[in-house]
Amino acid sequence: MRGRCLKDEEGNLVETIGVTLDVSAQKQADLQLQHQREEMAHRNRVSLMGEMTASFAHELNQPLTAIANNASAARRFLERGNIDPALLQQLLQDMVADSQRAGEVIRGIRSLVRKEAGVRTLLDLNAVITDTVRLVSTDVLSRESVVSTELDPQLPQVNATLVQIQQVLLNLIMNALDAMEGLPPAERRIIISSRSNKGDVVEVSVRDFGTGLPKEKPDKVFDHFFSTKQKGMGMGLAIVRSIIESHGGTIVGENAPDRGACMIVRLPAVRGQTQTVAAA
Repeated sequence: MRGRCLKDEEGNLVETIGVTLDVSAQKQADLQLQHQREEMAHRNRVSLMGEMTASFAHELNQPLTAIANNASAARRFLERGNIDPALLQQLLQDMVADSQRAGEVIRGIRSLVRKEAGVRTLLDLNAVITDTVRLVSTDVLSRESVVSTELDPQLPQVNATLVQIQQVLLNLIMNALDAMEGLPPAERRIIISSRSNKGDVVEVSVRDFGTGLPKEKPDKVFDHFFSTKQKGMGMGLAIVRSIIESHGGTIVGENAPDRGACMIVRLPAVRGQTQTVAAA
């Protein structure tokens, strides 16, 4: 609703003009569009989970195997009757740590496939990159590829939804792996870098040495239903762009000077939240 009053030269009220517009249909359409975007993003995450089943199985198998080994060792020492209390304490601490790690993996899987709006928090992107690379480690090894990181130790934090940023990184890494399938194993490399631009913007790039992007319009890969893959649906990068833009950031794709493609994500940094230690 909007309105105004018209007065004469002496300041007396002459006329009141008002207008009322019904924007219910527009608001409903906006809500429906947002719902469709969230539904598409959820389906994309579920699809990624299917592709990464081996990685998650590996991530869970490691701590579970360590727990079983430590439990077996503690039982053998107890059967012999000469266990050192300090050694038993260490074995139990390792078992607790491994169980917590297994729980973190399960919680990560549940959050990625959960169908609900995410909560934004302060994130250390270096830590998110490190965790995401660990999640795809089995896929990287099975494809005879290598992922290396170049992380800025003084990277500022960003205000973002963890599960959505993980989804962005997973999409970019999996796309990079797909782009290098036809290369000899020795040439299959991915470089993930992070840096800050005067503390105002945090930049993350995922660079591969594959076939590259369309030369005339590299950003066309972010269009809905456009894909360079034979069996691709053309939705992954469109969803990635939607997520980044909803966080007030941008994403661009560039062809590297020599070979391959580089996806560059830029997000606004949170002022006064600089990391003092790089993610391990």
